[in-house]
This record gives sequence, structure tokens and C-alpha cells, in this order.
Amino acid sequence: MNKSKIFAFSAFSLSAALLLTACGNSVSKSEDSAQEAKYSFASNILTLDTSMAADVNSIDVLLNVDAGLVRWNPKAQVVNNLAKSIDISKDGKTYNVTLRDGLKWSNGAKLRAADFVYGWQRTVDPKTGSQYAYALTPVANASEIMTGKKPVDTLGIKAESDTKLVITLATPTPYFNKLLTLPAYYPVNEAFVKKMGNKYGTSSDTSLYNGAFKFVKGKNNWTGSNETFSIVKNDQFYDAKNVKLSGATYQIVNNPNTAVNLFKSGKLDVANLATPELVSANKKNKDYKALTSPRIDVLEYNQSGKVPELSNLKIRQALNLATNRKNLLEIAAPSFSITNTVTPKKLDQAPNGEDFATYAAQPYKYDATKAAELFKEGLKELGKTSITLELEGANDNSFAKAAVDYLKGNLEKDLPGLTINEKLVSSAQRQKDAQNNNFQILLTSWGADYNEPSDFLMNFVSGSTMNHGLVKNPNFDKAYQAATTAPDVLSADKRYAHYKDAENALYEAANVNPLATESVSLLLNPKLKGISTYNSAMIFDLRHAEIAK
Repeated sequence: MNKSKIFAFSAFSLSAALLLTACGNSVSKSEDSAQEAKYSFASNILTLDTSMAADVNSIDVLLNVDAGLVRWNPKAQVVNNLAKSIDISKDGKTYNVTLRDGLKWSNGAKLRAADFVYGWQRTVDPKTGSQYAYALTPVANASEIMTGKKPVDTLGIKAESDTKLVITLATPTPYFNKLLTLPAYYPVNEAFVKKMGNKYGTSSDTSLYNGAFKFVKGKNNWTGSNETFSIVKNDQFYDAKNVKLSGATYQIVNNPNTAVNLFKSGKLDVANLATPELVSANKKNKDYKALTSPRIDVLEYNQSGKVPELSNLKIRQALNLATNRKNLLEIAAPSFSITNTVTPKKLDQAPNGEDFATYAAQPYKYDATKAAELFKEGLKELGKTSITLELEGANDNSFAKAAVDYLKGNLEKDLPGLTINEKLVSSAQRQKDAQNNNFQILLTSWGADYNEPSDFLMNFVSGSTMNHGLVKNPNFDKAYQAATTAPDVLSADKRYAHYKDAENALYEAANVNPLATESVSLLLNPKLKGISTYNSAMIFDLRHAEIAK
């Protein structure tokens, strides 16, 4: 679980998972450079392949250089993008789409409806290995294609002309317009992909763009590993006349203290205050912002059978009960808040008006005594007196490093007979380990792609490409299936009641250990206008951004 998610979130975010020179910063005399935003990431982007992108940084860049049928506006509302119009049948299963006239790729090639057909087919094709393939489940035959039961050309999307698309869903899906914002639903140029072969998306020179910005060959490109790269305004974009920035430059800055210093010297337009110390030291700065973040941190357990200890229910229950979330956040992230669902707070509202995280809250709690009892019983069932488990987190994430260290001491203290081995790797390696189910316990985070509980709950469906822990929970699957298929999907009351049942099923089986809903504290240049601070993810959306004089 490592995606951005834009809830315009980020990129939706929250999505969604969601920036110039502050007072004292210097402004360039050049008009072009004055209209260039300056960003940083704590780690490099991993791909420019829209079918394969699953990390927050890659999606943050892709939302600026690529585009789909629809997009999020600054108020987190879905609006048409490459689509001129979308007409939905009365039964909610057929979408007739008309594309805008004159759409082009960054190389000047005409962007056709067939590019959407190829892009979607490529995402669901098992040979591609897209983590986001499961997000296309509502499309007719997608599930059967992903399991090898039907060929990719049976997917429910057809190009009737260069500008006409017909999309057929397997079941009515009220939130399908939100799903369409995902990069996995973007168009892909088949001829270019075949020309690039396995190199496609591995660098900016092996990618093609259709968004408001683009990479330019030989101009500060992204090579796959370089620590500074730039995008520029895409003159082929259909709405280029309304794009005000000349471009943006990104730096890889893995030390949060360095990022803050770069911001204060005018070399960055946003700096994430990633440690409690930085928040405390900068809270009175006039450029300080605290933004909501539709993003959650969890511990995933490998339940594939490869780790027998984690296939034991009592061991998992003990780990959940022994997790002292209050102390963890006081030490590692005071601005985060404890969560009792696998969906973050402030993601969505239940039909009764409550925050969904309140409506569906489960009794996750810290109970060291009960935890020790269950752990002892679990060890007995395993025929062991002690066990060793490996806890993996990202070494380029300040919260993850602090959390892994704290949890080792916390869990070993409260569960006699347990040894935790720490494994800190790069974010890129953590994502690979998650995708390959190559972990025991994984500390990971998930940001919103859209503001609806299915965006997070789909990560635990049996067979889902996003189900990294290989959870198999029949009660959960039943509840999720009821929530996302007709007839109950059409009733908000029934749908959200099923989502609550799904949360309860995960709690009862201790399939996952939710820790916290994130919030983001940062320094943000007030001269950068036109970006949305609706949540922390949307500050990366530069479509309407400009730098005030």
C-alpha cells in the first residue's frame, strides 16, 4: 500500500494521498524562471508508466504530465478533462464518451479514443503486472481478464471512432467517475509503447505525455535516478492557453532539515516539516500550513502461509493489542491522529452525516495484558516458546524510521518471547517487497485516490492486485462484494452499512493493524496561487497554478 492518491487528492491523495518564494525568498528576474515552481520529494519517482505507477511521488508527477477523461478540480470535484461529454445510461452501466476535438500527444501525434482502449487493456492485462489493475474491476470483464479467464480485448471499452468511446460496466458503480481520475485509466499510445519495449516509462525520454506539462528531451530530464529534473508547459495540451506556469523543477531531498533550509533560502516553494522538531521550530513562521491528509499508516501482515506465525489469528490479535498507538504518535508524529479504521479520517461521510471513520470505527485498543495472554496461547498453538518476526519500513521516511524503532521496543516488551528484527529499506524497495509479497510485517501508508471507502477497502479483497498481505477473509469479501455490486451499491445507506461490516470483518480477523491518519505540516510559499490546499495532496496539482508578482 504505497500509492499517492489524489483527491485531486495527489495525486487524489487524497485522493488523494493530494507550492513560491516566501517572504525573504529571492525571486528571479526572468519571467520564465519566475513562473517556475520548485518542489522536492524525499525519494525519487519510480516510473512514468501510468499503468504501473503506485507510489505517491510518481503519481504526483504524472497528474501534471498526463491526463484522463476527467480530473479533480481545486474543490475536489470531478470535472471533464479530455472528455468533452460523458452520458450515462439510466441503468448506470453504459458510459458514452465524446472526446474533445484536436487532442494530441506531446510528440504531435493525434490522441484517439483507441488510446484509452489500449491503456485500459494494458492495465488489466496480467502480463503487465499493474498494482492498480484491481481498480478497473467495475469495467465489464475486467475481473475475468485479470484471472486469465477472458482475453484482454473483451474488456468493456470500445472505440467507435477517434472521438467516441463506449464503456460498459459489470455493475452500476456510483463512484466510477472518481475512479476515472486514476492514472491507471489514462490513455496510452500503443505505437510508442511498442517502440520503447521494456524501457517504456523508465525515464522521461522513454515516455509520452498528454497533460498540461511535459518533459523535454535533453532539458534536465528524469533519467530514473537523477536527483533534479524539470517539466515544462506542454503547448500541445488542449487547454495550454490557460496554463500559467512555465514549468516546475523537482529536487530529491531526503533530509527534511535540508528541505526547510532550501525553502528559507528561496530554492524551494514547499518544505514538508517531517519531524516533530521541525514542526515545533517553524510553527510560528508565517508560511506555516497544517493541511489535512487523506492518508493512513498501517502494519500489514503476510498471511500467504509463508510466515506461519502470522497465519495464526491469536498472534495477529496479540500484535494489534500490544501496539501502543498513543505513545507511538507522541514520539514519531504528534500531528498524526490515532485511527480505528483502515480508511483515514476526513475521507468521506456516511449517509447519516458522520465522518466515515467515526461511523465505522472498530475497537482497536492497547491492552498489554490481554495481548500477552493471546500471544502465549498463539505460541502454544504453534508449538513454540518464542518467535522472531521482521518489521520492514522505509529508511527515507522519517516517520517510518522512528515508528519501526519504537514498535520494536514496544512489541518486544509487551509480548514476552517475541523478537523483532528491523529492516529499513528505500521506499522503492519497500514497494517492490509489498508487490512481491516479500515481507513479514510491513509498515506502509496509503493515500486516497478518491473520497470513498472502497478506495481503501479494495486493498484487502481476496485476489486483489493491491492485497499485498494476501488476506483471505470470506466475511470481508462478502461485505465488500455487497457494497460494490447491484442492487445494494445503488443505495447509500446499504452500501455504507456493508463498508462498516467490511471494517468489522478486518478487525475481527486482525488482518491489518491500522495506526494513524496522517496530517501534513509544511512551509508553503504564499505567492504560489491557484493550487488547492483542500488537502496536502492537491498542492502538487499545477494545472491552474501561477506565481503572484
